[in-house]
Amino acid sequence: MVILAFVSIGVLFAATLVAYVITSTNSKMFRPEGSPGLPAGLFASTALLFGASLSLHHAYRSVVENRLESLKRGLYLGLAFAIAFLIGQLFNWTSMLRAQALLPRPTLFAFAFYLLTGLHAAHVIGGFVPLGIVIRRAQAREYSSSRADGVRFCVWYWHYLGAIWLVLLTVMLTAQ
Repeated sequence: MVILAFVSIGVLFAATLVAYVITSTNSKMFRPEGSPGLPAGLFASTALLFGASLSLHHAYRSVVENRLESLKRGLYLGLAFAIAFLIGQLFNWTSMLRAQALLPRPTLFAFAFYLLTGLHAAHVIGGFVPLGIVIRRAQAREYSSSRADGVRFCVWYWHYLGAIWLVLLTVMLTAQ
């Protein structure tokens, strides 16, 4: 089931990235000369998403070693990093909006930026559901080294979101 979800998400992002690359290479008006590029805050957002992934990985290692308090700390820290990532994205979207306001009309580049980062943000928000379930179960002490599948699958999802983000960022940086 988890693998099927990853494949579905991967296909969705692959399709949007293919459309992004085709549009950016075939449209002379994709990003007109002198229009702003990507917001620099995307690199801070990347660090925050990496922090979420690292914290959740630490949480999984903790449950495997039956360190249940450390598990909870890792989960809450991962949640905090994920929330900070979304707040950072709000700043990036605002930065792009301000930069685009100086142009005579919106660009396809800005539209594609919002589409790709917004799609990713929607999946981050969706990731709060399994993370919340795992946190609630960790609070109830339902996990142990022999019963940690929920934590493992949740961590896989967040690592997957991090990998997708790196691919998105790389494509946006190289095709701008």
